[in-house]
Amino acid sequence: MKTHVHHDPADRASDAPTRIQIETPEDYALALDRIKALNRSQRSQSQEAELEALSQAVRRWDRRHIAG
Repeated sequence: MKTHVHHDPADRASDAPTRIQIETPEDYALALDRIKALNRSQRSQSQEAELEALSQAVRRWDRRHIAG
């Protein structure tokens, strides 16, 4: 999946928020597949953060591409 992962520059700690930016329709489909996979199993703390970042990225994509 081609994405940009952004970490908050003010907080370099390992628990810094992660921001994923989806760039292509193919990335969007892969993000949805990954969300489904993460929802099917128990998650570690890092996987919880990944799930949250992916969910936010999908919501941003939807606002830009579905609402317009």
